[in-house]
Amino acid sequence: MSLRRGTSVVAALALFLSFGNIPCRAQEPPPGGASPPEGNRGETASVGNDNAAGTGVVWTVDDVVGIAVSRHPLVGQADAETVAAVARKGQATSGYYPTIGLSTGYTRSRTLAYSSDRSVTGTSPYVLGTISQTLSDFGRTRAGVNRTGSLVSAAAESGQSTRHDVALEAKIAYFDVLRAQKIVDVGRETLSQRESLLAQVQAFYEAGVRARIDVARAEANLYQARAEMTTALNDLAVARVTLLNRMGIDQPRDFRLADTLPAITVPGDLESWLAEAEASRPELRSIRENEQAAEFGLRAARANYYPILAAAGGYGYAAEDFPLVQNYNISVLLNFPLFSGFLTREEVKEAKASLDATRFAATDLRRLVRLEVEAAALAVREASERFEARRKQKEAAGENLHLARERYNVGAGDIIEMIDAQVQMTQAEVAVIEAVYDSYISKVTLQRAIGR
Repeated sequence: MSLRRGTSVVAALALFLSFGNIPCRAQEPPPGGASPPEGNRGETASVGNDNAAGTGVVWTVDDVVGIAVSRHPLVGQADAETVAAVARKGQATSGYYPTIGLSTGYTRSRTLAYSSDRSVTGTSPYVLGTISQTLSDFGRTRAGVNRTGSLVSAAAESGQSTRHDVALEAKIAYFDVLRAQKIVDVGRETLSQRESLLAQVQAFYEAGVRARIDVARAEANLYQARAEMTTALNDLAVARVTLLNRMGIDQPRDFRLADTLPAITVPGDLESWLAEAEASRPELRSIRENEQAAEFGLRAARANYYPILAAAGGYGYAAEDFPLVQNYNISVLLNFPLFSGFLTREEVKEAKASLDATRFAATDLRRLVRLEVEAAALAVREASERFEARRKQKEAAGENLHLARERYNVGAGDIIEMIDAQVQMTQAEVAVIEAVYDSYISKVTLQRAIGR
């Protein structure tokens, strides 16, 4: 019994000396504000990193955005809607051109002749070409063409806005994957540290230095880390699937992301950003085109009060029997719309209401854009300030862990103090990661808000 106890004491002392050589996380330099941290607890970015360990294609943020803009179905939908708007403009333009037709037929009829009280049978074969042209509709066609032209421009601007939205969502998903991977790295190191703590506590317990409750608490601490690791791995898997979705693709699943991010800067101040947003946001240009289209729609509706001047002509051959005889006709028609059941009046009222609605929507959109710019600017400032606070928090947590470890090793501290210090350190590291990537997301969101 005494031999076993002496062996346990030697083993505990050896473990204590080796545990004292584990580097303290407080000695790790904090990450800079311009880029995400290179690693956690002395690691480089690629150590223990599922993202870097894969064999698939490597994407940068520019690659992700390029694929998203070219492959996302929302972009394809926006382009198709623009093509449809161009086709509608072509339909409106057709009113400037004549209508030409060709017809041929043969009819046979039998009618009662009242003068002779006998039935008469007749035939009528014919070949006829017709042409008609609107000479003037007092602005109807012109207003329709102008309206559809404005709608083409609005659809194109909406397509550009869709591209900006898709690019922003792809960037955010890219940063979320990197964020999740960093948290997994922290979880792995936390798991390793808590396994080491449990081994140390068990050695102390076997040596009779610590009580059994220390072992129980260390085991609970370890199992908590394992549960958190499972959650972190699941969050990473979801983030990777989400990124593919935001890119508009389903494969490859084994992609990797470049962990070197370019510095993102948004020069200027709030007033310059607001002015740039007013001029650059495609949504504002689109609503202005819609407003102009509504004005042309009102003009077209009012033009229905005016007459239509048209010309028509036909040339062909017809007769009761062969050979056919040459025929032609020419006519000019001026049609006055005297009464249409108040249709034109109601069309004008509808067009005016649509114009008013578009103007109200434009006012609301301008206010919304201003809100987005101001909120994004505040988010950038908040993320920067929060990162500095989290960095200081991490430094303090590292120092606290170092002191708690030293106190526990010499018997001055208890297991609760040690576990609390580990938990605080893990939370501080995760908070730094969150602040770093929130800073990136806030900057790209500000860029989107001002129309870049």
